[in-house]
Amino acid sequence: MKFKYSLPCLLLLVAMLTGCGHNFDSSGYVTSIMDTLYKGNYTSYMDFTGVSRSDVSLYRDQWLTSSAEAFMTAFGAGTPSEETTDRIIALLNQLYANASYEVTAETPASDGSPQTVQLSIRPLNILKDNYDAIQAYVHSFNEKNADFSYADLTEEAYYDTYLDGILTILESHLADMTFGEATTLDIPLEKNSDGLYTISEDTLTAIQNTLLPWPETDTQQ
Repeated sequence: MKFKYSLPCLLLLVAMLTGCGHNFDSSGYVTSIMDTLYKGNYTSYMDFTGVSRSDVSLYRDQWLTSSAEAFMTAFGAGTPSEETTDRIIALLNQLYANASYEVTAETPASDGSPQTVQLSIRPLNILKDNYDAIQAYVHSFNEKNADFSYADLTEEAYYDTYLDGILTILESHLADMTFGEATTLDIPLEKNSDGLYTISEDTLTAIQNTLLPWPETDTQQ
């Protein structure tokens, strides 16, 4: 199967990601959203929207938590300890700091079609590059589990143990992470009933899955 991020928090985020103005800089606006989510750089987005730094920071924290939950789900993990969740978020932050993206073109609204920007993204290949190692680890873990090696662990400790192996593999390859070929996505900027520009939840999820793609695998605990 192909693992996909599903980010329920983005529904909340969409309400925040709005802008308006007669001379709307769609390229700068989309870049400001990407910088907010992936780089933790809020300045440009705050200039576009007037949203306070504390509010933007809160939404990003919620988005990162949802990203961590999606990571757990993708690997078939339940709820681990707070320490492991924080470790996943720290890993994602380090990955996202390397995100490479650029708005390459704009298409104005016409004939009922929304204004669109073309966003070029270079995928982070760390999951694909380390698929074999992760798959081998998961298979080994499952064999030990079948032999009741983890029978004495609490559910939380069980998932801590399971995720530790995956995180250790990924953390050890942050320095040699590679990038895939650039992929271009069309990003529609829809106006809502209040005349505010928004990016849909589906589009934000598509961006996420392009930037950090999951391999075609059966790697689940």
